[in-house]
Amino acid sequence: MLSAVVWTVVAAVAVVAEQPEVVTTLGTIKGSTIESLHGRTIYAFEGVPYAKPPIGKHRFKQSVPGTAWAGVLNATRIPNMCMQLPNPMTFKDFPLDVAGSEDCLYMNIYTTKLPADLPDGTLQDVIVHIHGGAFQMLSGDLWGPRHLLDRDFVYVNFNYRMGVLGFLSLDDKTCPGNNGLKDQTLALKWVNKHIAAFGGNPNSITITGISAGGASVHYHLLSPLSKGLFHKAIANSGVVLNPWALTKRPREKALVIANAVGCSSNDSVLILECLRDRPAEQLVVSSKLLETWAGLPIDAIGPIIEQPSANAFIDQQPIDIIKSRTINDVPVIFSYTNDEGSVFVIRVLMEEKYNKELQERWDDLLPHVLEYNDVMDPSHMTQIASEIRKYYLGDRNIMEALPDFVRSVSERYFDNGIQEAAMLHAQHQASPVYAYRFSYAGEKGFNPFNEMFQKFYQGKAPHGFDGQFYYSMGSPLFPPIQNFTESLAMSKTMIDYWESFIKGTPVTSWSTVKSGLPDWRFLDILGPETAGNVFKTEKTTSLNFWNGLNLKENSLEKMKSSLPPVHNEL
Repeated sequence: MLSAVVWTVVAAVAVVAEQPEVVTTLGTIKGSTIESLHGRTIYAFEGVPYAKPPIGKHRFKQSVPGTAWAGVLNATRIPNMCMQLPNPMTFKDFPLDVAGSEDCLYMNIYTTKLPADLPDGTLQDVIVHIHGGAFQMLSGDLWGPRHLLDRDFVYVNFNYRMGVLGFLSLDDKTCPGNNGLKDQTLALKWVNKHIAAFGGNPNSITITGISAGGASVHYHLLSPLSKGLFHKAIANSGVVLNPWALTKRPREKALVIANAVGCSSNDSVLILECLRDRPAEQLVVSSKLLETWAGLPIDAIGPIIEQPSANAFIDQQPIDIIKSRTINDVPVIFSYTNDEGSVFVIRVLMEEKYNKELQERWDDLLPHVLEYNDVMDPSHMTQIASEIRKYYLGDRNIMEALPDFVRSVSERYFDNGIQEAAMLHAQHQASPVYAYRFSYAGEKGFNPFNEMFQKFYQGKAPHGFDGQFYYSMGSPLFPPIQNFTESLAMSKTMIDYWESFIKGTPVTSWSTVKSGLPDWRFLDILGPETAGNVFKTEKTTSLNFWNGLNLKENSLEKMKSSLPPVHNEL
């Protein structure tokens, strides 16, 4: 029940028509209507600002809340995505060097029941989705509401700054970094304060995310800035312990950007002033210089461990935060698919010149392909590359052992870190921790990656594939789900699982990760028939192998820039 105090603070009315309206403490918002997958009316409020535009002198600063508006806010259009390099999978034949805008801090809010439809004052559970895209690309609206809102939820997605504009850091107080994550926190604060006006319960907020969105969810579990802003969490195909989720040598990378746009200096203040004078498009394009080979690494510039301060999003090692039990202790689901790595080595899979070059230059290129070049002594690179080859390929070349090469990417990029994060949380928090592996490859015609890779190996579930069954995805790669009977059944099953978790914890008949320790306990999801989806316990063989390589992934000193910050006082 919503308290009388909240009702007096947040007034809400609904005009049930083509353009519904709600009233918040910031002003009136006018929306539109769309339909769910099975024909329910959804009230859509798209393009609602949650922060002031981070432009001009506000570029590279922590975002601040937006202010009230006069009149009625027209929230009937999808907002600008945050500025980014165009992803060829999403922007086919896109004519420009960059897409999106700096003025992009907006959210989209969807509900099937406004407060006037809830006369007893019982508000609906809220799902807030944080979009993925390697902290470099995409936008919240690509994960649409039409699947989820066949159920009684309020659903929110939003944009946050990415890449250079969201995560550039000079590793000092001049430009500490993590502004994209701080945007996310501000969005969560907005939801807490205003979601009751849309029929949402501010005391039942579940944050979700896939890939970089999943890692973002995990970051919020660790950050003191996010304490109390959510009540449950679902991290799909990404956690902070994945190697791509935590940027190493941030100052060095920032100086590459600065040098490229004519802002060379050792003085942080001068660098920042110069970068604010440059066109945003020029800064975004310059991030291409951080790529090493074949579009890798996937995390050119992203979240970092900040210098300690009151405003730091995270200033300690993630494992240390978990073990110290200072996390935001809420029920969590961690998950991954059974073929996470394939989409990240498409060039190696599909283009002969790349798989040939990797075969010939294995020792040189593998540290970049598997993202361990920044976390080990360079003198051991060749030895580590040899051990990895022996473990995954044996005496075979890449094309002879392609499924195992892809498995190396899957385990290194995703599986290992997700398993380790889930087990650590299970050990060190009071709230239950659950896990699943999504092993459903999709029926014929629905999963384009199956057809793309079928000449190499039998189809599996690629990176983040389960998202197709929760969200009405905005990707041109996937056909409409309503044309596929089995996929519709799969969607129902997956949303049933989520609804069980969101509406009741502990989840009836679900095994926890803790129940399997020291081994890995998870639900293996094979298809829409729940009887065939069973809990399994497995040894963490790959995780043990990688931990045995003694990479310096959790050494703060190794992750800090080798270039000391030099700057004037602000």
